[in-house]
Amino acid sequence: MTLLKKIWRILDDLQKKLLTKLVLSGLVVAVVLAIFGSIWNQASDARARFEGVVAVLREADAVAENAVATRLLGAGEIEVDGEVYGGPDVKAGIAAFFDEETGGLMQIAELGALFVAESIPEWMPSALIDRPEFIIWAGCVVFIWLLMVVWTEITVSVTLTILGTMAIAAIPWTQGYIGVVVSVLGVGLLVITFVLLIRLLLLFLSGLASPRSSASRHGRPTILVNIAAVAHTLIRESIRLRISFAFIVLMLVTLPLIPLWIDSDEPVRYQLQNFLSDSMSLVYTLAACMTLVLSCATVSFEVRDRQIWHLVTKPMGRLEYMLGKWVGLVSLNLILLTIGGVSIFSFTQFLGTRATDPMQAIEVYDEVLTARVGVLPTFDRLTEDEVREKATSEYDGDAILRSEVDAGERTYADSIRSIVRRLRKEHLDKQRAVSPGGLEDGKEYDGRVYEFRGLGPAKARGQNLTLRYQFHIGRSESTDRYPIMFRFPSSGEQVSQDFVPEQWHRLLVPAALIDGDGTLRVQILNGGFSFSPSDATERFFANGATLFFDPTDFEVLWQAASFEANFMRAMIVNWTKLAFLAMLGVSTATFLSFPIAVLLSFTVFIGGSMTSFITNSVMMFRPDADAILPIQIVQVGIAWIASSVAFLLEPFGRASPNTLVIEGRLVAWSGVLRDLWVIGLLWSSLVLGLGWAIFRRRELATYSGHG
Repeated sequence: MTLLKKIWRILDDLQKKLLTKLVLSGLVVAVVLAIFGSIWNQASDARARFEGVVAVLREADAVAENAVATRLLGAGEIEVDGEVYGGPDVKAGIAAFFDEETGGLMQIAELGALFVAESIPEWMPSALIDRPEFIIWAGCVVFIWLLMVVWTEITVSVTLTILGTMAIAAIPWTQGYIGVVVSVLGVGLLVITFVLLIRLLLLFLSGLASPRSSASRHGRPTILVNIAAVAHTLIRESIRLRISFAFIVLMLVTLPLIPLWIDSDEPVRYQLQNFLSDSMSLVYTLAACMTLVLSCATVSFEVRDRQIWHLVTKPMGRLEYMLGKWVGLVSLNLILLTIGGVSIFSFTQFLGTRATDPMQAIEVYDEVLTARVGVLPTFDRLTEDEVREKATSEYDGDAILRSEVDAGERTYADSIRSIVRRLRKEHLDKQRAVSPGGLEDGKEYDGRVYEFRGLGPAKARGQNLTLRYQFHIGRSESTDRYPIMFRFPSSGEQVSQDFVPEQWHRLLVPAALIDGDGTLRVQILNGGFSFSPSDATERFFANGATLFFDPTDFEVLWQAASFEANFMRAMIVNWTKLAFLAMLGVSTATFLSFPIAVLLSFTVFIGGSMTSFITNSVMMFRPDADAILPIQIVQVGIAWIASSVAFLLEPFGRASPNTLVIEGRLVAWSGVLRDLWVIGLLWSSLVLGLGWAIFRRRELATYSGHG
């Protein structure tokens, strides 16, 4: 042990010397340039092959039956610069990507990526080929990370940790368990990165808190110095306090292990969605629990243990004290979300490389690793005058209802409102139902037309749309299949498909079918053609039941942004919510004991997260008519409290970006800015003001005569 300590002291002294730091910095520059330069060259070669394949695919014309299309349909192959791409796997599904009218290929970019997939190293994510700037950013991050290790004088510790992690990972590597290797290395890198960022944050805050950094004319520390000093103390306390440190360690260790729990036999799209769901929920939930526990503990324990006496007797205001605690918590959460976000994004790219099947790869990048905007069809709605007139007419014709009103069993206003709600619902339900048929004598189309408006940006981008639907028909048995036709009246094109009831289906729609006003018009024909015995005698056969769909089960989706930017916006929203929780915990702990402050803070957190469930429950709740009056009063009171809580915390529950990212939907900047304003600024300011108003009047330095 003495020898080891001596060696450690020698290495520690060596890593602190300026010459050693300069030599290691030069080595870092050389290694980073060599590694990422090689990655850049390989990505550039792959990009060149991809562009060559895309250029050839654009020449394919199935209508003209040119050489490219003929070889694609016959063998699933193309030739570029003497190199053949594709094969039987491509041949099996390539016909579905040819446009029936123009003869050209749809989704050329996705097909090009599939053709060159076999020539790309398995370790290289497609994002490095599609976005070469990622290589530059990744190189810069690694370069800065290594320089921080060198200049913060933890080179020896980091090197030993990396060697230990690699030794552990070597065991599954020899057995061929690549996923386990990646997870083990991920745990080591996350722990090292966390320690490094905490060290840098402490150095930064200690610099701000230094008396030499800033002071007033009378030598009194400025507000910034006081806030930085309190924040610096809190960061150290977060590592020292066992319960908060346990949440941090649990996140850093568990997050890289999540991919091991995912069934690799599932479609890659489901693997990615399961990973995003588990990992994003884990990071946010553990960070929220750590924030609430630490924020309540750091204030209430200092008051309980009388450590607050040393602070309030110094030239520090109580508002500065609360802001310092909040800044420390917000900074700690920023580190946790940064580490968690980078880890989730990296593992997502790693799991995306499992999509070797052409159709699975297209599903991954069309439905998960994207940021889509969903547009629902526009329905006609009854005007206020129309629905009132119909409701009044129905009420006048219902003798039983009028007798109940006359007997005082219900009021006239409640009766009219009930009829109005039912009429509006029935009016919308009728528009979502499609009767059997739709084609008379093979000439006249009379199917219902649905309009999807606001698709001007999608038309300008020229990207293909996805028509996503889930229909109900007949008994809605999963073993049944029904034919259906989608017709686009503006162009006269039509597509026949078979669908299984109560299962999601999708149809690729070219952006050219969008009208000039940004509206896509789609006609549904409840039936299909029979081409027996020949095409000349085709006949239209209607299905035997009415088809209908739920309000959100028929929509058009188009890509509005990249997955990377969408994921970043989601992390910003989560950070904003954590900032509010930090302020909530600090403020409640200023006037409540630790258990009560934690209970109140967690109640707000859980209630805010369940606002949607609470709102639906309150809407369905009805007092027990057979109960005695006091019980009914209590029930009504509970319902009123629940509805009030749901109303007040509704913005917190509505800010749910994780679900949008998992479903591949856009987290819009408008929503991010709204959450920053409402939750991050308005709510946090109100909670801070309330806590400060109580805290400033609280007598803290009262000696009890004991202890």
